[in-house]
Amino acid sequence: MYKKLTTLLILLSIFSVGCNKKDDSSSQTPSESTESPLNPTPTTPADARAGKVTLWDRSSGYDCAVFLPADYGTDPNKTYPMIFSLHGLNGSVLNIAHTAVGGGKTGFIKQVWGTTLAQKYPAIVIAPNWAPAGSNGSGLWIHSQLRQVILDAMEKYQVDPDRIVVTGLSAGSIGTQELIKNSKDLIAGAMPGAYANTFSDVCEMADIPVWVFGNNSDNLFTSTGWQLAKPKIESCSNYIHEFTLTVYNSTCGHGCWDAHWAKPEVQEWLINQRK
Repeated sequence: MYKKLTTLLILLSIFSVGCNKKDDSSSQTPSESTESPLNPTPTTPADARAGKVTLWDRSSGYDCAVFLPADYGTDPNKTYPMIFSLHGLNGSVLNIAHTAVGGGKTGFIKQVWGTTLAQKYPAIVIAPNWAPAGSNGSGLWIHSQLRQVILDAMEKYQVDPDRIVVTGLSAGSIGTQELIKNSKDLIAGAMPGAYANTFSDVCEMADIPVWVFGNNSDNLFTSTGWQLAKPKIESCSNYIHEFTLTVYNSTCGHGCWDAHWAKPEVQEWLINQRK
């Protein structure tokens, strides 16, 4: 009887150990039990700067605010049209210390600065800041420095070299016209606005797409000079039939540029020009 009881206890002990081992082998680690295919990791842009306006510290010359399209960085072989945005006197796109973008957000770049357009506009926008770091001064753009910014941008960013267009307001229009005169090899088109015609020979802009805009109520720079220049441009032997003049009858005076650049047809024109 004693032997039978001992044998029964041994068998029960073996059965209990076997069950415990089975339970241990079926347990999951915490990481396994918390995984859920219904909560995938949020996707992030291929380039953290995509869809935003960020600082380009160039160390020498004009520092810039730069907008990159929302899909920038997804394809290293893809190139984008580039819009060169020039502000006017007292304008800015950076803070005084040049540690961040900001300032007056002046020029075409304002159209893609935290706007809904920023999520779909397919162009790189480069906006130089005239004043050096530590200064809030103002002055006229220097052509050689503007040209160098364009050349550097072509090396640094995924720029289509055949689709670079410059646009500027007021004194930025002077810089725009200087690029037409002296750097036509780099640009596919130009859109100067809110400033007078500075060409002594208007035929210099007859062989490149140019869209000029002004306003009849602008008491600083009237569009009269451009209206007189238009038929002369159209009679140039090198005219390619791509000169457009838009004169607004608006109460915005010397300040219609934001309304002009906000027009879809203007935004499309800027990205559609090719050499």
